[in-house]
Amino acid sequence: MRSLLRILIAQAIMLAIGTLTMACTTAVISGNATVDGRPLLWKNRDTSSTVHNEVIVLEGAGYRSVVVVDAGKKSSVWMGVNSAGFCIENSLSRDLKGELESDLPDKSASSAGQESQKSPESQRLGNGSLMKLALEKCATVAEFRKLLEETNLSGRTTVANFGVIDAQGGAAMFETGPNSFTMFDANDPTVAPHGYIVRSNFATTAQQLPVNPEPQQVAEIYAGERYLRACRLLDRNIADSSEKTVTLQYILRNMTRDMSDEFGQPYPGSVNAPSGELPPIVSTERTISRTTTVSAAVFQGVKNGEDPRLTTMWAILGDPKFSIAVPCWAGVDTVAEDLTEPTGGEIGEIAVTLRDWSLTADKTAVNTKGLTGIWDDVWPVESALVRETLSMRESWAKSTVSSAEMTAFHHSMAARAMAAMNQELIEAKQAALNASNTIKVAIYDHSEDTANGPKNLMQFLTLESGFQCQRLRPEDIRSGRLDEFEVLIMPGGSGSKQAEMLEAKGCEEIRKFVDSGGGYVGICAGSYLASSQYSWSLDLINARVWDRAHWARGTGTVTIGLTTAGDQFFKQQDSTLDVYYGQGPLLVPGDNAELPQYEVLASYNSEVASKGAPVGAMVGTHAIVRSQFGNGRVICYSPHPESSGGPNGLIVVGVRWVADAK
Repeated sequence: MRSLLRILIAQAIMLAIGTLTMACTTAVISGNATVDGRPLLWKNRDTSSTVHNEVIVLEGAGYRSVVVVDAGKKSSVWMGVNSAGFCIENSLSRDLKGELESDLPDKSASSAGQESQKSPESQRLGNGSLMKLALEKCATVAEFRKLLEETNLSGRTTVANFGVIDAQGGAAMFETGPNSFTMFDANDPTVAPHGYIVRSNFATTAQQLPVNPEPQQVAEIYAGERYLRACRLLDRNIADSSEKTVTLQYILRNMTRDMSDEFGQPYPGSVNAPSGELPPIVSTERTISRTTTVSAAVFQGVKNGEDPRLTTMWAILGDPKFSIAVPCWAGVDTVAEDLTEPTGGEIGEIAVTLRDWSLTADKTAVNTKGLTGIWDDVWPVESALVRETLSMRESWAKSTVSSAEMTAFHHSMAARAMAAMNQELIEAKQAALNASNTIKVAIYDHSEDTANGPKNLMQFLTLESGFQCQRLRPEDIRSGRLDEFEVLIMPGGSGSKQAEMLEAKGCEEIRKFVDSGGGYVGICAGSYLASSQYSWSLDLINARVWDRAHWARGTGTVTIGLTTAGDQFFKQQDSTLDVYYGQGPLLVPGDNAELPQYEVLASYNSEVASKGAPVGAMVGTHAIVRSQFGNGRVICYSPHPESSGGPNGLIVVGVRWVADAK
């Protein structure tokens, strides 16, 4: 009967663990590695149990603490700091659960023994309740170790890696099962040669790995890729073990917001690879900052001898990619209202709204359209809060700070953070309202986001002007993603290269898209592709290319003349316009009996005739034409109205016209 009870308890615990998305990533960093000599502790919290977190003050018989909890619940703490300067956080470690079936003590025992020797509050402690108890009772890493030794005998339901720092310079990680633990001291150079210890969701002891496993040793272990990514980020910041280079700012910005691919490389345009442009969709299944990240905290300790109350918890409620950090202290009289609410701190709730708006349908990836805008607005505010807080901490360290002064400063920092988040909420709301009336435009791009055409188009086909643009690569088109859009723009480049990259499958997907009511905009190369001239052409428009032997006739500014139909269509002030020409097709009517004749909107009034091209061949040929294809519409531009010199309005009108077919 006792064995059955143990098994049932173990199964219930493992079931509860299995329902969570275990993806927390943590690090403890000793003062030996930091620029200012103060230890740091960090955690990104991932869970599917709730997205609503809050910051609260806990007061009891022991130390006072400020902590992050599930909104409205005080029984479990997920990260926090107490008035003695002791900080704690954790990451679940599923491989430590092996002890559960065989090693938990018998709860039915009534005779005096090991279990009865321990106080009831220390029995059956889970991850969150253990951290709450530790904050009440512990002032140092050594006292936390003693607490674990005591509760080893009574048994816990803990399966976690606990990171802790204290006001005496202590910094350690504890791999902790139900009846045992192993301590890893971040101040011990044999354990932490670079002064830090990283953990994700595995335990080195359970996996029988060395203290600092090599990449190949964790390649097949769950969460191994996040462990390696965090180590790489810290290693990149520590060029030499003799240098102290880690800063609070680096952990706060570069660790909590890291987004990297399945190979551990940061996405271009993200915080750890700022050059380049963010991909439209970013998968977060293997990165540190994920779609399941609900909060984060970075703790900055004090030097031995400094006031422990200055130990700071930088709390980020909500997904850090969409939120802002606020400094908190155990010495405050009250937590700012923007962080504490039984339904979720308001700053975090705004972050939840921003994130939910950006999630893909399967919730494993983020649509990045508004992400860089949030960063551009919020991160400068956060940087200012950090600078001012560090300055204030230095001032407080030189004198005695009152709880009232600390509380007032905390509230002012939270108010500024809240103002920044409120502004993002307003802007996101407006974007959401605009989105219902926007035209969804796919812009073809097989370059590594270096082509000028897509860049130029996205400068004026903006959300504010009623367009929602996204680059699509050939493989995206082949996989059927055109169904998500109303318009496809095939920009300049090489028509034959576009056809080659698209392959037969991609070309057929485009034809199906237009035939079923989609809009096609061809610019220069895209017009070559749409014509009926070449073996690789799409045959979307009944047009041939005049003087194809001299297609490479040169580049330069030319004059086009709008036809009567073009005047009515584009509604330009002038009927003649200067536009950049880049060896686009000289369009003339084709003889494809299966296609309707196109309508001429503009012709060339001047020409480029170099590289052996005959003079007079270009003038009078058609520069802009439009037509129907099945249930869809096609417009082709031989020159480049999308260039920085414009006239960009010709493209805007054309995109709107082809979109009206759907």
